[in-house]
Amino acid sequence: MALILVFFIVICVGMATFLFGVPAMLLSPFNPSGRLVHWFARWWGWTLLWIGRIPVQIHGLEHIPQGQPCVLVANHASAADIPILFGHLPIQFRVIAKASLFHIPILGWCMRLAGYISVDRSNPKKAIRSLKQAAQRLQDGYPALVFPEGTRTKTGTLQPFKMGAFLLAIEAGVPVVPVGIVGSFDILVRDSMRIRPGVQVHVYIGPPIKTKDYTSRDRHHLAEQAHEAVALCLQSSAAADASS
Repeated sequence: MALILVFFIVICVGMATFLFGVPAMLLSPFNPSGRLVHWFARWWGWTLLWIGRIPVQIHGLEHIPQGQPCVLVANHASAADIPILFGHLPIQFRVIAKASLFHIPILGWCMRLAGYISVDRSNPKKAIRSLKQAAQRLQDGYPALVFPEGTRTKTGTLQPFKMGAFLLAIEAGVPVVPVGIVGSFDILVRDSMRIRPGVQVHVYIGPPIKTKDYTSRDRHHLAEQAHEAVALCLQSSAAADASS
């Protein structure tokens, strides 16, 4: 029964990706800003969550600066994190992701058309060039979404943060906004075919961390601040459960 469910969900994911991805690619020449492609991505994410019966609640939207770019830094516990944030963050944002995702048919092509930034971690020069492109996107007014752990956790615990996102925030002079995704690890565990529909997900957004007076030498301190802030967002779920 479990294998049948997995097969059904995989087929539905493929169909939804085709359904929203192909029109997004066809219409992208008429919307070079990428806003339309991102709109399709929002509906793609929402549809996948609806298929999987994954309820999501967002807490702290007021912490995202209005009319000002920022760097959203989120924990990465599951492949479900991407549709969760696409489907439920009601803002335009641009993703900074590993280069391999951009080679996935339809999904990767749409990411590129939307103006998302690929980072080749195996090539430091290309990685630096990618961060400069991301800084330009921020100056254009779009928040950037980064998973600073670099890869999905295998245990569900928050991993150390890499420096790229924080160098980006310092160079662009924009705040870092911590995001904690609670519950996604139980939906789809890394390196596993086990899928659990119906898991309640909470997304907690914390107060922004200002970077105005930071220099590149402060990147480690900023990463530590952000790590503590994301950890605090993840603990918000336990505090909410205790008070309920």
